[in-house]
Amino acid sequence: MAVITKKDEKIAATVEQLEGSRSPDDFVAKFKELYPKDWAKIEKSYRDHERKTKPGKSHPMPEPDQYLKNALSVWLKSHG
Repeated sequence: MAVITKKDEKIAATVEQLEGSRSPDDFVAKFKELYPKDWAKIEKSYRDHERKTKPGKSHPMPEPDQYLKNALSVWLKSHG
């Protein structure tokens, strides 16, 4: 199940709002501002993974900020 619905559309809208800045940190800050409910879902999903993972083991989901930066990177590669 996708953590963010309509992720491509939301990433595109966030990038558009950045007025030319391609900084991943700026992107994360703007995404949190534009989509607080989606940000909360990302954080909840991460916490759920953390809780379900046995001590000493890792899970596939990166930390919330990194999750968004990865999503941006993937989007930029396909939308250049």
